[in-house]
Amino acid sequence: MTSLLNLDAESTEALRRAGATGEPQEVHHDLRSHELLTLEALADLAVSLPADSIEHNVGKLPDVVADGRAPQLEVGLHDLITGIETNGAWCVLKNIEQDPRYSALLDACLDDIEDLVSGPGQAYNREGFVFLSAPGSMTPSHIDPEHNVLLQVQGQKTMLTGSWVSPEARAVEAERLVTGGHRNLSFDLDDPVEHVLEPGDGIYVPPYTQHKVVNGPALSISLSVTWRSPALADEVKVLRANSYLRRARVTPSAPGTRTGVDKAKAGAMTAAEKAKAALKRGKQG
Repeated sequence: MTSLLNLDAESTEALRRAGATGEPQEVHHDLRSHELLTLEALADLAVSLPADSIEHNVGKLPDVVADGRAPQLEVGLHDLITGIETNGAWCVLKNIEQDPRYSALLDACLDDIEDLVSGPGQAYNREGFVFLSAPGSMTPSHIDPEHNVLLQVQGQKTMLTGSWVSPEARAVEAERLVTGGHRNLSFDLDDPVEHVLEPGDGIYVPPYTQHKVVNGPALSISLSVTWRSPALADEVKVLRANSYLRRARVTPSAPGTRTGVDKAKAGAMTAAEKAKAALKRGKQG
């Protein structure tokens, strides 16, 4: 079976290392162009997706936009995308797997990636995102809640990844995100590391990693392929349990620092979710 990404041995080892260390890792791939990833094809996809699957704003933003609010261009979506090389916009198409053609593209990419990071049979909830960026665009500092490999298809961009000063600092921001907060951070990256991405380059970004993106001097098209895992789902349960403890004025331990406590928190949240579901079914009956 032919591989779409055709990852080399170095990239395969980097993804395995990412799974072991939980750190960003650079990779190389063969997805430098694709008929579904041209501007015209993406413009057609955008207008076919639900409105909440599209996000766009002007591209030149500061490093920190804590509330996520940014001005938008007053232009139709199809024209915004086809003209993005000169109109100064930034746009993301979310959950491209809603279109069967893009779902197949996502599967072809993740078939090569996810088991290397999360282990065989551990990945689920595949989602795809396409980022289109005008020259000089900035994606402010933020975190994301899933495993992510960003594949650069066209143009150049630089991703900067930061390091948390402590597990507790990471936990506070991750907890804020999973309880409804915005992905953007209220501060710039700590101890940033630059990753320059040309077509054929990519980077694995672990869940809740600080990062921001600076676009190069030309139009950029990037495909982000993401997934979840049972271990990540358990961490979300721990983070939500911690949010309840904070409301009770208890300072909880960060996920990963006390394994036994984490298991108890995740178990308690699972039991609570089952009880809530049962109560809801009872009311409907």
